[in-house]
Amino acid sequence: MLNAQEFEPNWNSLDSRQTPEWFKDAKFGIFIHWGLYSVPAWGPKDSYAEWYLNGLNNGDTARLRYHEENYGKDLSYWQFMDLFKATDYDPDQWAELFKRSGARYVVLTSKHHDGFCLWPSEQSKGYNSVSGAAGRDLLGDLDRSVKKVGLRSGLYYSLYEWDHPDYPDNVKNYVDEYMLPQFKDVVQRYRPDIIFSDGEWDRDSKEWKSEEFLAWLYNESNAPDDVVVNDRWGGETRFKHGGYYSTEYDPSSGQIDEEFIDRGWEECRGIGRSFGYNRNEGPEDYSTSDELIRMLVDIVSRGGNLLLNIGPRADGTIPDIMVNRLEDIGSWLEKNGESIYGTTIDRKVRSGNVRFTLSKNRRYLFAFIEKIPQERLVIRGISGTGNEQITHLGKKRKLNWRNVRGDLVIEIPNEIHAVLGNAPVHVFKIPVLPYLDDPMVGIMINDGHANVTITPDARFSQLHYAFGNNTEQIINFIDYEGPFRVDGPEMLNVKATMEGRQSSRIVTVPIELLSDGNGLSKKTYLGQWENCDQMVKGSPVDESISIDLSIDEGRENDFGHSFFGYLQIDEKGTYEFQTISDDGSRLSIDGFPIVDNDGLHGREMVKGEIPLETGLHRIKVDYFERGGQQSLDVKWKGPGFGWRSIPSFKLFRTNDHGKK
Repeated sequence: MLNAQEFEPNWNSLDSRQTPEWFKDAKFGIFIHWGLYSVPAWGPKDSYAEWYLNGLNNGDTARLRYHEENYGKDLSYWQFMDLFKATDYDPDQWAELFKRSGARYVVLTSKHHDGFCLWPSEQSKGYNSVSGAAGRDLLGDLDRSVKKVGLRSGLYYSLYEWDHPDYPDNVKNYVDEYMLPQFKDVVQRYRPDIIFSDGEWDRDSKEWKSEEFLAWLYNESNAPDDVVVNDRWGGETRFKHGGYYSTEYDPSSGQIDEEFIDRGWEECRGIGRSFGYNRNEGPEDYSTSDELIRMLVDIVSRGGNLLLNIGPRADGTIPDIMVNRLEDIGSWLEKNGESIYGTTIDRKVRSGNVRFTLSKNRRYLFAFIEKIPQERLVIRGISGTGNEQITHLGKKRKLNWRNVRGDLVIEIPNEIHAVLGNAPVHVFKIPVLPYLDDPMVGIMINDGHANVTITPDARFSQLHYAFGNNTEQIINFIDYEGPFRVDGPEMLNVKATMEGRQSSRIVTVPIELLSDGNGLSKKTYLGQWENCDQMVKGSPVDESISIDLSIDEGRENDFGHSFFGYLQIDEKGTYEFQTISDDGSRLSIDGFPIVDNDGLHGREMVKGEIPLETGLHRIKVDYFERGGQQSLDVKWKGPGFGWRSIPSFKLFRTNDHGKK
């Protein structure tokens, strides 16, 4: 039972709650943006139609022109309540469509940034679907229908509003007297399985009182014990606090790391570019069914969920192009769902153009192939096990296979192509030897040395360890017999083995025994900039020493850092560097620009490479944040090791420390 623990209203306690397993197993959900913006249902191409009111308020000439031509300049947005009639809304029909699509959960916008509610919210003072021309509880009706067909039912809720009289001038009153009572009301009424919070970027989580709300949600509310929430609870929380991590029109593989996998993550996006229905989008602006199925496969293969949005019309009908896309996805999932639902990410996410998922018992690997070759299919770096044949899931055909020098060769009979036909993605079910989970490593620093303890995840497994930065080149491991002491900085590599199982991955952790010379110099700036050049031309407000490339967690908006010092290179070769940041960042080595991730943008990853000799090399990283989210993650990759954070013991403030 998830809620046996009482959660305290602070992120340390709240973040200890694991994302419920049902969400990680579900893989595919339906998002619905429906509200007053569905009446005009218009925005410039590549824009969000649901931001119609924001465009009117802020002088968007295209929206203002459209509004005047179609409704007259005197019609207020509020008066769309008289036109939002939902006359053809059939929640049972919607729910049946979502069921056919293969989705496992549904999330409807209970209230978007315009403040209009799809349920009879007392706080809305009549600005809701029951008081308007629709005359019904749209949220409640769909909630019942969705649960009736066996799907999980959730809701979207915007923390901030564009037109509320208390926002942004009296945020405290807005939160205490309006937002929190309203948010709690919608939870108590409908007991959602999932809550998609949004509009969080405008304030930090303290001002939204998000910690207090989530503690109430988990400890006291009517919500199910396994309620799921996202990470949008304040300007500083995305990819850090709350529940699962949420991306938006951005399922970038470069940003998905172990923390994402552990927490669970979800990509939300529309079938077109807009979330709310945009009559300005044509068929060419919508993803095809094949593209959406391949997107689902890609996201699930990397441990994520897809929350695919539809935008109904104001009358409650769902456009045919959206219905067709959902039904096509459902047809594919009906045949291949075993490879999607309840699976986990494999240690090998892909091999060439082949992607993978893994059954929960780890005995079957699912390989996703877009085009089946003639005679034989070779999957590099994969080995089957046992005498069981490989199955083509879509057609339930059995195929012979063999292992050849670490690769898997699947025999493709000549007549099979006519049987298998065309599909956006073919799926092969491959019997494999289960692998062990990673062992856990505990490091206790004390009086200039480290005490190391290694704990296996599986009983009866054997543990082994070795030292060295070049993980891929390690041949000889030492058998672990108990806790041991380390007297200097090292990269520690650990793995577990067991007869009848594949070994665990090699877990690499730094032993950070630091000297007085370790660390980087750091300058901190305050201000608003559009790039790093503008930031560094100003005067720093603080100069300090940082042991790594971490940004100041206590700062909220409009700040930046410049880190500089030396990086120790022990082996000659080509090194890659990447920064993942929101907003801009850049990295240089010996004065040469290697990573240019500068400018105003959301969380983005950029990488570059440089050949380096052994010794110390100047490193400089600039980063700035301007409103909204904030994040900086710097990693490197070099001879014999994959992407990892730069250990602190490799960083020095001056060039008279470390190995020359």
